[in-house]
Amino acid sequence: MEEIRNKPAGWLRWVLIAGILWGQFILAAGTLKNPKPNNLTTLSAIESAGLYTLALFLTRRWWVPLLSRCPAWSAPALGIFNAALIEAEFWAFERLFGGSGVAASSNLLLDWLFTMPWYIGMVLLFVRGQKRSRFPPLVLLLLCGLYEAGADGVVGGQLLPWISGHGVSLLSAWAFLLLIAFWEFILVYSSMILPVAWVIAAASPVDLPPRRLWRDALLPLGWLLPYTIYLVLVLIAIGHR
Repeated sequence: MEEIRNKPAGWLRWVLIAGILWGQFILAAGTLKNPKPNNLTTLSAIESAGLYTLALFLTRRWWVPLLSRCPAWSAPALGIFNAALIEAEFWAFERLFGGSGVAASSNLLLDWLFTMPWYIGMVLLFVRGQKRSRFPPLVLLLLCGLYEAGADGVVGGQLLPWISGHGVSLLSAWAFLLLIAFWEFILVYSSMILPVAWVIAAASPVDLPPRRLWRDALLPLGWLLPYTIYLVLVLIAIGHR
């Protein structure tokens, strides 16, 4: 892990590039072949999220120095704001195309109620780990896919349906998650992770000795258990209304 942090292997870079291109190709091809509202929603939202991250990257010299003055609050606030924005973007595209089930709820406030506790905890724990370990962009992008896989793929796509009594084919779910969804949703989480890392790096650019690299990388995944419990309690409360 330390070698990946200091100088990512060339093969890993090509795996990441190929994976992202593969995910976007599958997403675009599937939408062109079957332009249903949900497919149009997913394609538009994911591509818009990626373009938003690109816009932040191209303008970072103007806003990063400002936010890096108070990184203790600005870094997590930026990640949390971007999470709320991206979630609202999915909701807005779903309303635009007449889809359903892509966003967490057809009500934006309920959508945020369901999703923001995960994003808030994930961002706060990521900030804590990134301050110590300073992962490079390549690793950060892979972590984007990993965090999405944990929240949307495992909790949202497998655990909650199982708790609700709906059958889930684990083989199909994991195949789709690892071969397609992981790579597609890197762009979605990129705006929550990369800009935060830029602010942290600008605030204290001195490279600290690597410590607990694996633990720092996986730290946000520890929030999945309390988040799952939260979701179950919220769904129970809503169901009893």
